[in-house]
Amino acid sequence: MKIGLIGFSTRNYIPYIEYYENIFKSNNISYECIFWDRFNNDNTKKKSNEYTIHVVCKPGMNKLRKIFPMYKFKMELERIIEKEQYTHLVVLTTVPGVLIWKKLLAGFKNKYILDIRDYSYEKYSWYRKIVEQLIANSYFTAISSNGFKTFLPQSDKIITCHNIGNKFSEEKEIGDLKNKEKIIIGFVGGVRYFDENCKFIQIFANNPKYQLYYIGKRNLDCDLEGYCKRNNIKNVVFKGEFKNEDKAEIYRKIDFINAIYGNKSLEVTTALPNRLYDGILFKKPIIASEGTYLGDVVDEYGLGIVININKPTKNIIEKFDKYINNFDGVNFVKKCQEFKEKIFFEQDNFLKHIRLFTSKIN
Repeated sequence: MKIGLIGFSTRNYIPYIEYYENIFKSNNISYECIFWDRFNNDNTKKKSNEYTIHVVCKPGMNKLRKIFPMYKFKMELERIIEKEQYTHLVVLTTVPGVLIWKKLLAGFKNKYILDIRDYSYEKYSWYRKIVEQLIANSYFTAISSNGFKTFLPQSDKIITCHNIGNKFSEEKEIGDLKNKEKIIIGFVGGVRYFDENCKFIQIFANNPKYQLYYIGKRNLDCDLEGYCKRNNIKNVVFKGEFKNEDKAEIYRKIDFINAIYGNKSLEVTTALPNRLYDGILFKKPIIASEGTYLGDVVDEYGLGIVININKPTKNIIEKFDKYINNFDGVNFVKKCQEFKEKIFFEQDNFLKHIRLFTSKIN
């Protein structure tokens, strides 16, 4: 008996693979990981139970040019599955599942887990139909946001999971926002969503009460620093990449978390980003876009502010000032705790299902 874990990227892009690995290890289950180094930038040392498929398929490539790399990945993936004679599989994201869907349905019915962490090609009806079959024939299907239910079929096999680590409650208190001379709003992580953040920056441009931080590696198409220079905006600070262990110190210097992703596509409107969990962990109010599932969660649980960046600047600033003047740190920490309990309940259920899957193998 041996499990194959199939990743659509390299390990550093799919840290949640460890949820499965930890349970398999604790139950002495033999497993191997199959990663796709599709960005051609993985220099990490490989473990003995890892395969890495090197076929370049970088973001921004023409759709037609992606067909051949996808085909090569599919063929190599199927070759490894046959060679290693896996009895069970864990398929991380829908794309590899769709690529080998015939093999999954023919040889692994109720013997694989499908783990969905984002929206991909569900706008195509043929893709949705295959995903529907994959969910129906899975042992169970995990989704990292209930917002995904807007584009996935209804199924009792779907359960919710979360991108959270083991340490989850380091900060117990929050400072008093009312008496701060300057409010710091931080965007922490890969800097992208250029259009949305240009509008966001304009709202606070050169406002002496607010300072904006952008901390992280920026996408090539997101030169916000150049935008600020061209428009003579002085109250925005840019810092480069950071180590994950520095995140706690970074967030201690921030008052609000910028989680503005716009609401143009299902990719951003249905997901729950890591910044939501950062907000709960570090007790920082989140700024989310109206018309997104994240915005719904933030509004329902009282975790921050939901705004429409297309509204007049005056209205948005007034909303921020009102939130700050009425801010109750004790109540906010209580709200974070309530949402954390919901997350833990769902995560425990997710881990329980992995253990049940493991018990079937034994």
